[in-house]
Amino acid sequence: VTKEEADVVLLEKDLKVLADGILAGRKTFGNIIKYILNTMSANLGNMSTVALSSFFLKFIPLLPSQILLTNLLSDIPLITVATDNVDREFTLKPKRWNISFISRFMLVFGLLSSLFDLLLIIPLQFIFKVEPSVFRTAWFLESVISEIIILYVIRTKSFFWRSRPSNLLLIASIIAAIVTILLPFFWGTQILFGFVNLPLTIW
Repeated sequence: VTKEEADVVLLEKDLKVLADGILAGRKTFGNIIKYILNTMSANLGNMSTVALSSFFLKFIPLLPSQILLTNLLSDIPLITVATDNVDREFTLKPKRWNISFISRFMLVFGLLSSLFDLLLIIPLQFIFKVEPSVFRTAWFLESVISEIIILYVIRTKSFFWRSRPSNLLLIASIIAAIVTILLPFFWGTQILFGFVNLPLTIW
């Protein structure tokens, strides 16, 4: 009867279980925030870049299949964020949802992401004057790899090299980056997604 009426039942005779549960909850909350910040800022950045580039591009900057592939590859590391380490400082105090912070972060990092895209797009279009297929391949590569790098900046308030990611996140990021870089070299993916081999100057 007591167990049925209780809100919490301890399965071990040790109050440390409560502290472990609180710590696990704070880590989970921290990783959820990482996922939300990364996804929202990346999506805003991509949308802003497509909107801005439509003013001066005479072709579609990315094909629909390339957009879907970009989302798929950049999501591979994001899936493993659930296993990521959380900085000790984050777990010392309880945290609350802060929608205004999330909104500000989305705007700042989204616009910063667009800036990185434009720093690639403008030279491709106006200096190198590349073909649409070369343009799309280069932007695809930059977009996926920059999203992976930004994840490592988002995941900690400290300098990113001081905060160790989980092994699974690190492995998933490396695999996603290698696959992204290799895709334009294969005949099959060139046919399926419209990629081309990039000239050395564009790399």
